[in-house]
Amino acid sequence: MMEHFQFSIMFANCRKELKVTQEQIAEYVGVSRAAVSKWEKGQSYPDITLLPKLAAYFNISIDKLLGYQPQLTKEQITRIYSQLAEQFSEKEFDEVEQSIEDLLSEYYSCFPFVLKMAQLYINYFPKSPDHQSILDRVLQLCERVKTLSGDFALANEATMLEALAYLQLGKPEKVLSLLGKDVQIQFGADHLIATAHSMLGHTEKAKEIIQISYYQNVMQLLSNATEALMLELENTDYIDETIDKIQGLIRLYDLENLHFNAVLIFYYRAATVYTMKGQWDQAIKMLQSYVKLCKKIQFPIKLKGNSYFYLLSQWIENTSQLSSEAPRDEQSIKRDLVHTIAQNPVFDPLKEQPSYQAMIRHLADYLKIEVTL
Repeated sequence: MMEHFQFSIMFANCRKELKVTQEQIAEYVGVSRAAVSKWEKGQSYPDITLLPKLAAYFNISIDKLLGYQPQLTKEQITRIYSQLAEQFSEKEFDEVEQSIEDLLSEYYSCFPFVLKMAQLYINYFPKSPDHQSILDRVLQLCERVKTLSGDFALANEATMLEALAYLQLGKPEKVLSLLGKDVQIQFGADHLIATAHSMLGHTEKAKEIIQISYYQNVMQLLSNATEALMLELENTDYIDETIDKIQGLIRLYDLENLHFNAVLIFYYRAATVYTMKGQWDQAIKMLQSYVKLCKKIQFPIKLKGNSYFYLLSQWIENTSQLSSEAPRDEQSIKRDLVHTIAQNPVFDPLKEQPSYQAMIRHLADYLKIEVTL
């Protein structure tokens, strides 16, 4: 861990600020001047038992004396996440896991980082030879954030990740225990907070809160409608009306550009439902929309607002637990975009149709992904 410290620099700076010599330091702690000289040159480190005495002499903490920062900035967390995500496409899972755990041991009290590593594990656990152990680790990390962070937003996000891990573990009863069994009444807290800011003259803050709440409600509407498709499988009229309404919503708010991933999930789910109902022409149309949108994705992916939700980009940048960067590496995303529709057994009835085969090959060629039909 010493390579992450800057002890020699901090020690030399502190000594010079106090205008004391190496001999004086050596005499104070009971070592030779040569030993102190080696500390400043980075050739060796003081015995661990001397650190409290040196820190007290300079009137600083041991962490500061070592040049150790137990907390990472949002930028550092984002950079580390991106580097680790990239490694998952290049190395064995166990190698990357070891890197993650080494970093966690060093920054276990940096709760935004701990939560981000839980998210990383959630996004890549399918690559692990032992899914359960990784998901169990996610649960441990989430529990640590909830118990010790003292941050409501972080704890809330940790709860959502925890619920997702339980679903992946096949434990729906745990999800219900964690989140409740019924829909919660929405009391409009965002509106009240925005009104309070407005009364205090914080007009720009009030606008931001309302706009972000507006955006989140639109995205929640899309998500809920997508989920409803599978639940209403026997209700043909309801499915047709839902798909028609959501396509209108997508056009109305330009959601393909605003949040392409949520729209892709909708197209995929609609194609799945139509295939299961034997409505193959409609299924092909939904898959064509899926492929068309895939080709519009610009890499590297960044979450941002648009001309209507013009405060969204800044809010993402200012929100510690969010990142505008993609949650997984580019190659993994491209591979999944193709394999999601090319290797899903639900689409087997379509595989003999030339339009389906051409569509898959076209997308695979465009994204430079190998695929077998």
